[in-house]
Formats: sequence, structure tokens, C-alpha cells
Amino acid sequence: MIGYRGYLGLSAAVMALMVPGYLLPGRADDAQSLNGRPTLNTYGLPGLIDMPTANALPDAELGFTVSSSAVGNRGTLAFQVLPNVTATFRYAGIDLARAGSRVLAFDRSFDIHWQALDEDTWGWSPAVAIGVRDIAGTGLYGGEYVVATRHFGARDQLAVTAGVGWGRLGERNGFTNPLGVIDDRFETRPGRSVGRGGTVNFDQFFRGDAAIFGGVEWQATDRLRLQLEYSTDTYTIEAADGLTEASSPFNFGATYQLSDGVRGGAYFVGGDTFGLSLSMTLNPYRPPTPPSSGDPAPRPVAVRAPQATPYGTDWVSQPGGGDVLRDNFALLFEGQGLHLERLTMDAHRATIRVRNTQYNYTSQALGRVLRAMSAALPPSVEVFEVIFVEEGLDTSRVRIARRDLELLEFDPGGAEVLLAVAEVEDARTVQDPEGLDVTVPASRFTWGIGPYVEGSIFDPDNPILVNVGIQAQAEYRFGNGFVAEGAVRASLAGNFENSQIVNETYPANAPPPVRTEAALYRQQSDIYVERLTLAHFGRPAENLYSRVSFGYLERMYAGVSGELLWQPANSRLGLGVEVNHVWSRDYDGSFGLRDYNITTGHVSAYYRLNDNFDLQIDAGRYLAGDWGATFSVDRTFRNGWRVGAYATFTDVSFESFGEGSFDKGIEVEIPLAWFLGTSNQRTTDFRLQPLLRDGGARVQVEGRLHDLVIDYTRPQLEDSEAMIWR
Repeated sequence: MIGYRGYLGLSAAVMALMVPGYLLPGRADDAQSLNGRPTLNTYGLPGLIDMPTANALPDAELGFTVSSSAVGNRGTLAFQVLPNVTATFRYAGIDLARAGSRVLAFDRSFDIHWQALDEDTWGWSPAVAIGVRDIAGTGLYGGEYVVATRHFGARDQLAVTAGVGWGRLGERNGFTNPLGVIDDRFETRPGRSVGRGGTVNFDQFFRGDAAIFGGVEWQATDRLRLQLEYSTDTYTIEAADGLTEASSPFNFGATYQLSDGVRGGAYFVGGDTFGLSLSMTLNPYRPPTPPSSGDPAPRPVAVRAPQATPYGTDWVSQPGGGDVLRDNFALLFEGQGLHLERLTMDAHRATIRVRNTQYNYTSQALGRVLRAMSAALPPSVEVFEVIFVEEGLDTSRVRIARRDLELLEFDPGGAEVLLAVAEVEDARTVQDPEGLDVTVPASRFTWGIGPYVEGSIFDPDNPILVNVGIQAQAEYRFGNGFVAEGAVRASLAGNFENSQIVNETYPANAPPPVRTEAALYRQQSDIYVERLTLAHFGRPAENLYSRVSFGYLERMYAGVSGELLWQPANSRLGLGVEVNHVWSRDYDGSFGLRDYNITTGHVSAYYRLNDNFDLQIDAGRYLAGDWGATFSVDRTFRNGWRVGAYATFTDVSFESFGEGSFDKGIEVEIPLAWFLGTSNQRTTDFRLQPLLRDGGARVQVEGRLHDLVIDYTRPQLEDSEAMIWR
């Protein structure tokens, strides 16, 4: 049972939390305050040192935290999925005693933190959050909590926190679980059945003894923060291994803001353990430089001179008119990454086909093309149609009246109105105008040489594997949708050859090693063909797109891949089907093939849930011959950021799958333009996949259709409509 002093401390904390706001100085909305930019604790969650607070990160914030001390090293990725929901993934290393020697044990865990009540919801109330730590891991850090935090001061300089914890957060001075009043099963916390890991033990949540934790945080200066907490974590496992005694419940800490979004810290926990931490935050809504601020200013819309009679159309039969228009567009598009492929027009309507190789906002590229059309086309042309081309595919046709373009450029809500009155339809819905036809031969051959960095984490024996080298890639466009593409890599340095995951002992009923042999591919050769394919992209019918790829599809597999996608231009829903027959490649990365071959395939559904979330379901047969489905949820942003998670469940049992139980992971994609403020389409992306296993594995294919065409649908254009005048 908790002692008298514990109850006294709790009472004081609760009283402080409940002081009405009107008795204190008014609050300021400060982006760098304790409330506006909360501290990330050693577990990567909004918190003090070890204990959580009820704060939430700014919406869409992505946080990286590293903490190191004698009780363990932790690396955490946190993401503010919704304004009141924080999710984290953690990778930890702990030096434990095993069989008479010290062994560095690695642990993976997921957390969820829900801010159920915002501060001042009732005019005076604290923020309240509910959280579960280590949801689907081994349970090493398992614990649940309900916590309240209240800020004081004109700029939220002081924060007071009190909470109730269970599991690891209920170890010190615990008392009988108050939830036992609801059901006496809450009074006992069952032992965790870890199995292969990766599964959720719901029967542990909020069970067993509870304990009260709390603390205060003070914003001492604009950069310095100080923390004091009463911790209910006794570090039972670590203490048993001699890493700490954790004799004191009081932890002390300080953090210092090194730069915007970067904060270093030091802490002293348990009365005997010193540690350091470093956190970095990024936010899609908070770019280092304004979007497209480095782009050259767009030319204004060329407004036609008004006249009472219709504009003349004699230009249609003018000799050499096509050459003049081609040269004019080449001049207007110069330096903008826009490439004219074809222009068809009559006296009143013009359809232009353009490749966009620079702008990551499709609406910005659309606005630039429309301006160029207003400057280059004769005044009698009243209807502008723009079709963007990807891999030889005509995507959507955007039709805009020239009069609307002229009227709305300087209207405060002009971008929204312009897209509202525009027609967006499939490129095959109507015929192109007949008359003048200008075709510009596209650059058929492109190539490039540059460095590459390849990383892998979570290998059981080598948790961080990195490889750097040089990659040469080239592409040749034959026309009519045929594209040849390939890449060759030369490894220069790294430790990929140390990967040992292939040496694990698998049960007799394990699936074939379709991915766990990746280590052998890494070890056999420093120079290898990454991929080499011939593909055809087509438009078999309205709203339908097709792809057939043949060759060395990826590092481990070669074969043929076919895909068909139904994606209407005005729809949030897309449906697809893909079939592949592949052979495993030789380990040395040359052109040889091994005996293993299989037919795989999936049916897919893509749905734009709202302006922020995309859902995808892929159901079918995987590389190991297993059947199942992959569920993906991505939060996407109009500037190209994407943060998502996926999970795959197949008929491979959790036991046969191995450690982790099923395939799952986190994916993050960040556009380079976000950092630079200059438009370009390059991105940096990474996938956090707890373990590379054989169940639920898919072949990797370049040029999957949905990624190629989705940016040109109306929902996507409307998401970034404000960029149309940039």
C-alpha cells in the first residue's frame, strides 16, 4: 500500500493541477513553450525523464530520441498521428547477464499515447492522457498510465504532472488496483506470454498493482529546462542484473535547446545512474524554408485585350505555325523542368501534353503550364486542356476556360475557385481537337551516376548495418510506352557482410527462405546488377492503366510482372491487380538464376480517406507461397511527406514465421524540396522493419501504377490547390 507521504504528495499535486486558470497570469501561445513543444523523455514520449506527461506533440510532429545510460540505450521514433494521438517505435539495447557472461540484448517495442482531454477543456482543467507502453514487444518496458498535466505562467514556464501507473510504472509503493472495483480480474497482472514476440497481450493492460508518479518541469530560460520526477519504475530487471540499485524514487534532469528542433539532455535516475539524451523533431507543417521560395517567380497570366468582335482564327492555316508554337513553349518552359511532348489544337481549344520532372506539387506544375499557354496561344483559343504524361501514360485531362484563368489570378480565393470550375476527367474521355498537331521528340536516353547509402537495422547480431557505394543508372524511352531501365551498384564500404540473420535455426514447417537469404546476396559480390528491365505502360481503356515489366526486377528476383489499375480521375477509390512469375537470382548479382520460382499476385484497393490519410489493402499470394493480406495506413501531406505503417497477415503461423510473429513496419518519406525550398521530385525515404522474414514477402517492382497516376486525380490536385499560383 502507498504510504502517508505518497498520499500527501499526490494531494498536493492534484491541488496544483486543479487551481483555476483565472488565479494565474494569462497564458501565451508560445511555440517553444513546455506546452507548445513538449520535452521528449528517455522513452521518446512527451514526458519528464522516465515518466510520461499528458502533453501532446504538435500535430504531425516526427521525433527522434536517443538516450544512453548504464540501464540501457534506447532509440525511439515518435509520430503525432493525430492532434491527440502519439505513436512510437523503440529499439533498445540492454547489457544483461546470461549464463555467466554479459550479453547485449536488443528489444523492440511500440507505444500509444492518447491525450483524452486538452488543457482548459473545462476552463480550468489539466490535460489528461492515457497510454500503453510496449504494446506488442517482449514486455520489457510494459506499462500503462493515466496522467494529468497542468501548465502555469504567462508562457507556460511551469508544468506539474501527476499520474497513476501499472506494470513497470506501478512497481514502487504500489497499491491495490482501483479498477478492481469494476472487475476483480484487474487486481492481478498475469505473466506475459512473449512467444515469438510481436503480438498484443490485452489481458495485461491496466492490471495488477497501481502506483502514483509525478513531477514538475520548469522552463528556466528560453533554452534550458529542468525536470524533477517521482518515479514508480524500480528497474527490477536491470537491478537484478547489477546495472543499477534504483534506491531513490527521485530523478533529476535538464535539457538544453541546441537549435530549433534539436535538444540535448542529461539526467540522474535511481540515485546512482547518469545518462545523456538527444532529441530531434521535424514537422511537415514547419519547413526550414518556405515551400518553393527558391523557385523562379512565375510569369503572370497573359490577359487578352478585350474586343467586341470574335477573335480572329486565320492563324490556324498560317504556314510554320507549329514551329513557332514549339519554339515559344520551349522558351516558356526553359529551366522549369516542364517538357512539351505534344500540342493539338483547333481555333478554340488546345490540348497540351507535358512531362513534369521538377515540381513536387502537381498543382504548381499545372499553374505554370496554364500561364505558358496564356502567353503562347492565340487569343481565339478559349479552352485549355492539360494532360500530364508519366512513363508514356496519359493521366488526367484538366480542362479550364481561359476566361476563368484571366479573371481569377489575383482573386483572394482564386485557386480554390479555379479548380472548382475546372473539369478533371480521364484523358481518354474526349478526343483531342483536330487541326494543328505539334509533336516534340522527347529525350530518349537519360543516365546518372551518384552515391547510394543502404542501411539495415534489427539484425539480431549486428543491429546497425550500413553500406555505401556508387550507383550508375540509365533509362531509354523507345516511345509508345516502352521503357528500358537499369541500375548497377558498386559497394565501397560498409559492414553488410557481417549480417548473420541467415544463420538462425528455423522450425521444420518454416516458409522457404525468400528474404532471409538477403545476407548471402550482400556477402557474395561488391559489384552487382541492382535491376535491369524492359517495361510497357499502356491505357487499354478509359480509367484503366496497364504495365508489363520483364527482366531483373530487383536484387533478389527476376521474371515478369503484369499490373492493371482502375483509377477514375475524380475518385478517391482505385482498384488494381498484379500477377508476377519470378525466379530467385544468383547470389553474386550477375545474370544467373536459381531453381526457386513462384507465381505471386495480389488484388489491391486504394482509398483516399480524407485530405490526410490513405488506406491500402493488398490480398493474394506472397513470395513464399503463403496467402494473406497486407494492410497499410499512410498519413500523407500536400508537400510530399508521407508517414505510414503496414502489417501483413498470412497463413504462415506466428510460430513458423519466427521472431516478430508477422511482417510489419513503418515507412517515412520526406521530399528533398521540403529542406531546400526549391522544387524537385527527389525524396529520402526509409523503412523500419523490425525483422526481415519470409512470411508476407512481396517482389519489389519499379513503376507500380498507382504511385505514377494518383497525383493527377482531382482529390490530389485540390489538396495542394493553393500552389497553383506559385
